[in-house]
Amino acid sequence: MNNEPRQNPYEVLGVEQDADARAIKKAYFERVRQNPPETHPEEFRRLREAYELLSDPEARQAFDASAAQQADGPEARNNAALQEAINLFEAGDKVGGRRLLTELLNEQPDLHDARILLGRHFLYEGDAKEALAEFDALLARAPDSWQAHLQRGWALLRLEQMKEAADAFWRAGKHGPSEVSPRVALADCLEAMGQVADALKVLEQAQSLPGISRMDVLALKVRRIATMLEFGQDAVAAKELDRLDAELPEDADPELRRWTGAQLSAAAAHLFGQQKSRGANQLLAFGRRFNPESATEAAYPTCVTVEVDALPQVTRDWLHSEAERIGGWRVLSTWVMPALFTLICATALCFLLTFIFLGTNERGVWDWVFWAAVAGFGCGAMYYQARYLLRVMASPYGRFNTIHPLHLIQVAIDRITVWPLVHLQDLQLVNHQNNGVYQHTNIQMRFSDKRMVLTVKGKDKAEALAQELIARRRRVLELLGRGMLDAESGVEHLPPALLASANKQGHVRAPNTPSPWPGVFAAAGMGVLLAGAAVWPQNRLSAEHAWMRVASHADLSAMLEYLREQPDPRFVPQLQAKVDAELGKARTQLEARLDPGSAAAPSRAFFTALLDAASRTHSRRITVTYAAQEGARTPQDDPSELLVSAWQRTVDEAVGQGVLVVDGGRGSQREGPPLLTLHVREEVQAGKRGWSVKPEGLELPVAPLDLVADAADPRGSEVLFHAWVDRWHLPGAGDRRPLLLTASTLVQEAQP
Repeated sequence: MNNEPRQNPYEVLGVEQDADARAIKKAYFERVRQNPPETHPEEFRRLREAYELLSDPEARQAFDASAAQQADGPEARNNAALQEAINLFEAGDKVGGRRLLTELLNEQPDLHDARILLGRHFLYEGDAKEALAEFDALLARAPDSWQAHLQRGWALLRLEQMKEAADAFWRAGKHGPSEVSPRVALADCLEAMGQVADALKVLEQAQSLPGISRMDVLALKVRRIATMLEFGQDAVAAKELDRLDAELPEDADPELRRWTGAQLSAAAAHLFGQQKSRGANQLLAFGRRFNPESATEAAYPTCVTVEVDALPQVTRDWLHSEAERIGGWRVLSTWVMPALFTLICATALCFLLTFIFLGTNERGVWDWVFWAAVAGFGCGAMYYQARYLLRVMASPYGRFNTIHPLHLIQVAIDRITVWPLVHLQDLQLVNHQNNGVYQHTNIQMRFSDKRMVLTVKGKDKAEALAQELIARRRRVLELLGRGMLDAESGVEHLPPALLASANKQGHVRAPNTPSPWPGVFAAAGMGVLLAGAAVWPQNRLSAEHAWMRVASHADLSAMLEYLREQPDPRFVPQLQAKVDAELGKARTQLEARLDPGSAAAPSRAFFTALLDAASRTHSRRITVTYAAQEGARTPQDDPSELLVSAWQRTVDEAVGQGVLVVDGGRGSQREGPPLLTLHVREEVQAGKRGWSVKPEGLELPVAPLDLVADAADPRGSEVLFHAWVDRWHLPGAGDRRPLLLTASTLVQEAQP
């Protein structure tokens, strides 16, 4: 505190001693505009001190009491002594001020102003017990002093004696029947005790005090509305606000409307301090009707993202100076990481397009749809990232965090994120370590219903930033509560009206700024076109790869599958020749094994037809199906698998292994559709077991069969199959070795 003698605040502001609150505020702002803090810091300091003193009713009353020094005599000497004590306290000489007041009270025990001043000094210093003792002493001499009861109540509040404090405030109101401050203090005390309804009733009754001014009535109404909002009575508060609006129409006294707006702002500051951001913003938005000229008394969104191009020039100049001071654009990660990420995206996109054009896997329609979507997404993302890199390189700000007089601001390339400090409700520091070594500190903050984290390297730096944020928030609420926020230096850098223009998502976009999405969609469309252009060359490439793979392995199954499913005209003649060569080897083996002298020689035409069909249809599959008479056999006696095995051995014996494949109708689709299907149906009647055999699928030199065996013969299936072999002259016709390895034949072969 400075040691200069205090100037008369009325003279500093140029107002009369009986000026009301709105006249004092009007004079203050007029002089601040004439003496801005940037160019007249000392004059601004004196103006602010004068306004702070006169805007505090009790401080103003104490000053008025000590300033009455015009007359001579004892009263003038007492007033001079009180003023001297005040000057000592303000100069930091607390001991001297207390000694002076104590001596004065020893000489004049009934000098109540001195005892009130001493008690308030103890209360200000946090010594509530000493303050209570002084006020009790005062009440012992002046029991009807409402001021003594009021001050005693505040001392009891500091001591957390709520009921006694409420009683003191009630007595202050009783002995000061026309005083407003005891009623407000009583309402505050009742709120703290949880008796909200009683507090609202006290505020309502105070509006009917005798001789109360209209301004005090309006202040009480605003105070009552704020209490409703603080305790969740939003609907009732909205009705009271509507009544207040009707009481002060637009054609009412402009100064009175502005003063009411300031009262609403002060109540909003109280709600912000109680972490009731929603109600506070409701008051600020409503108060905007009464004081539209104010630059700061407006609703504050929790978080707003603003494009730099939407900011006024003064804000951009300020951001540029902050970037120079902090060095945001000089941080390496500001442009290196976007450039590196852009390079990675470009490389990945090149690999993707290369794979789409040069991949050798066969692709169907849905595969191409998928890769077209991937290419579109990749090209769109590449455009977006490249555009972002250009924005980074063109930005004069880079990335940094700074503190505006009203907000925490995060600058990111070409947009800023604004966090109004009035919403700051919680702040914690979390130090992060790795293997016991300090890495960084996270400043975790809660702004109303949103959370954000700042990462700071250095404990001292993080603690200093946290302290600055807390102090700045305290000052913002203090100035908002006093109606002095407009005069704070630097608030013009970020107009609240600009923040209020944010959309529902909390974004403020620059006018006439082209949207990036048309370019993103155009790039995505280009990616889809590139994928479409790759269909023909990739199909040719995949066909060549498939041909090379098949040709290199010379596997009959793979060659037939290729000819059947993807017959590329460029390679069909060569591959058909390879297939015919493999089947030619089978024909040679067929002729060698089924020579004209063999019992199976008549079946050469049968197997030759199968080989011709395999060459023509590119399938080598034979299917044997078995159907038993219902109830004639159990699953354990089902010979279907034995029939398949027997036929596989039969064709292998005739044309060689790996040429034709026999299955029971459930074979792999890789072998293609069946060349020939042999339907076997079994019927048992009159002691006879019969098979009916019907070929299907080819015109063969064999006829359907009806075979019969003894139903009681355990080797019936063997007998029937040998009959089949004999009738069709199949390999094995002259050899009675078992072809079906049933349990009976295995036992028979094991005998000597």
